[in-house]
Formats: sequence, C-alpha cells, structure tokens
Amino acid sequence: MRESIQRWNIWWENPQEIKKYIGTERTTLLQIQRELKIPHIKDIIGVRRCGKTILMYQIISTLMKDNIDVKNILYLNFDDPELTDLEETIKTSLHINPDISHVFFDEIQNVKEWEKTIRVYYDRKKFKQIFVSGSSASLISRDIGKTLTGRHVTTILTPFSFQEYLQQQKIEKPTTISNREKVMHYLENYLKNGGFPETIGTDQLLSKSILLDLYNDILSRDIVSRFDADLDIVKKIGYYLMTNIGVLFSYNSVARALNLHYDTVKKYVPYFEEVFLFYVVPFFSWKIKTTIKKDMKCYSIDTGLRNTVSFKFSDDLGKLSENIVLIELKRRNKEVYFWKGKREVDFIVREKSNLTAINVTFTNEIAPREKEGLLEFKEKYKNVHLVIITKELEQTDADVIQYIPLWKWLLS
Repeated sequence: MRESIQRWNIWWENPQEIKKYIGTERTTLLQIQRELKIPHIKDIIGVRRCGKTILMYQIISTLMKDNIDVKNILYLNFDDPELTDLEETIKTSLHINPDISHVFFDEIQNVKEWEKTIRVYYDRKKFKQIFVSGSSASLISRDIGKTLTGRHVTTILTPFSFQEYLQQQKIEKPTTISNREKVMHYLENYLKNGGFPETIGTDQLLSKSILLDLYNDILSRDIVSRFDADLDIVKKIGYYLMTNIGVLFSYNSVARALNLHYDTVKKYVPYFEEVFLFYVVPFFSWKIKTTIKKDMKCYSIDTGLRNTVSFKFSDDLGKLSENIVLIELKRRNKEVYFWKGKREVDFIVREKSNLTAINVTFTNEIAPREKEGLLEFKEKYKNVHLVIITKELEQTDADVIQYIPLWKWLLS
C-alpha cells in the first residue's frame, strides 16, 4: 500500500512533476479557489473522464503556489485496486507523513461507506481541506446528503465548455472578422466532436474510438455494476435517448418504442441522469402537478458522444446547437425547462420569478415558428426576456426579441 500511495504522489520527491498533469485550466478552478476560504468538504462530481482528476491536480498546483508544502498534500485515486480500505489508506499515509494537511480522494464512490470515515476526520478537524470526486450524482443525493449535510460544497464538472475548448486550441476570442471566421470553424468542430478532453486534437477515427470506449465504460461500470441493471436494457434505452435528443418523450412512449415495461423504463432512465450521461428537462409550469404530468425532453452530456453512439441521418447542427446550449445553461447552474403550446420554446430559464425564453436555431434565416413560439409564451406569462440564439445574426427586433450568435452567447 505504501508503494501505491507514493506512486500517486510523485511530486513529493520532485514538485516540478505536477506541471506534467495540470493541462488546460478549468474555469471552475476559480470557484474552488474562492471556496478554499471555508473548511467545508469540497466534492467534485461529473461524468466519467470529463477532467475531475486534472482539476484536482490544478488545485494541488494552486496550493503549492500558495506555499503549502507539497509533502503535506495527499492525492489518492480509488480506481487503484490496491486502495480498497479508506481508513487503512489514510492511516498508512499519516505514517508516511503525520503532517498531511490537504487530502484529495479521487473516484471515492468505489469505497463503501466512505462518507462515514470522511465525516469523522472532518469533525475532528484532522485536515485543513478535504476534496472528494466521483462520477455519480449519489455523491450528493445519497452518500453526502445523509451523512455530510452542512459540511460540504459541490462543484459539478462537465466536458470542456466552448471557452475552454478554444483555450485548449489556443484560439483567441474574436476581435477581427478573420478571427471570427476561425472561431466559427472551431464552433462547428465543437458541435460535432464535443468537449471530452481526451478527444481534443485527435483525428476523427481515434476520437470515435475513445468516445465509444468511454460510453461502454459508463454503461457497464457506472450503471450496470452500480445499480445491478440489465445491460441489454441499458443499451436499448441509452441508444434511444441518444438518437432522440431534444425530442418530447415519456416513459410510456419509450416503453412502447422499445417493447419494454413502463415500470422498467421509469426505473432505468434516472440511472442515466445519475451518472451524468443525460439531462432530462421538464415542462415549464408554475403548477408542479402540470409539470409532472407532461412529457419531457432529454439531452446528452456531450454532442461528440451523442454523434458516436446514436443513429443519425445527417450532422443536424440545429439539434446539436440546442444540446450545447442546454449543457451551457446547466454549467451556469440555471434552472431549465421547456414549454409547448401551439408552438414550442426550447428552453425556459427560471431565476426566482424572472423568466427567460430561449429558442435555438443554427441559421441566420429564422423560421417564423421560432419567433411565434416565444411570442405565444410571452402572451401567457407576460414579463419575459425573449432570446433567439442564431448562427451569426445579431440584432433586437420590434418585438424586443434579442438575436445573438451561438459563439457569442457561449463566450459571454
């Protein structure tokens, strides 16, 4: 065990080693740096291989810059089969160095009842800062929710945002027409290929191979193993949802399409949300009963992943743009719904009593239905900010609808 601990902390001997692992700085790093002022446990959660480990390395690098002795910083990855007992691993680490002050426990969901051990160390104030990461929402909903209430703050990490994607490609924000054309080129690549860190800069064949491997890994390790689910059913539902992003669905409609029982679909769909593979968006209404009774819409955590595993006739940049906007709204911690009357509104963003209605269309020739849907919603709900996200069109019209290019909205 000692060898495993030291292998995961090679910067103890050579602090410069950390530079090999920090990658492109994540925008969420700033949020976490602010949270270092409070003693709460920091939990970092998100879909598998979206960059949680690299973010932890970036935090470690930040601590080193703040003159924290690197030997007092402990990082452990519990995907390592040699690290199975959290209590024993911590004790062994403290035997190596009793002055450890900052601890990072990666993929912590692999350890049974980890939260009880963490709570003891937190309550005893043994460490100045405790960081945990995992690829399951249960880190907040079940494990942390019951045992660590009031003792933690959560950061949800996604694959690269468009801003981070451009940063990785060393592309500056548009200041000239030629620079804007370059950004538009990379925007289409981003729509098609997504933002998983491992795929950026790779050729299309290798990217698809990486994403297919990742998808199968999530299904088998994060859903089938964790929830004792049937792999064939998981594959069927996953394929159906990936193929039908942004399309209205209900548990009944999925059950009929796949020849499955309603109760099975109702049980399985939340598994995909739990492991951050999909976002399910509910219907907007001020009445909860109405929201529950209505159909839902579903979006993939990453458009590249969706394009790799779904059945599709064309690139369909319109649907991919809609998916990208939903991910960005979630990244910004927005409360998101959709709405449908005679026409449809892609997204309703609710901030207390304030509403923003958004339609997304990757074109500059705006179809009448996009505007009609927004105006129909405003007629019903009155004081609403109306937005149409376009390919490049930017203006505000007589109906006070704001038109904004997708690239600009993503970078705002």
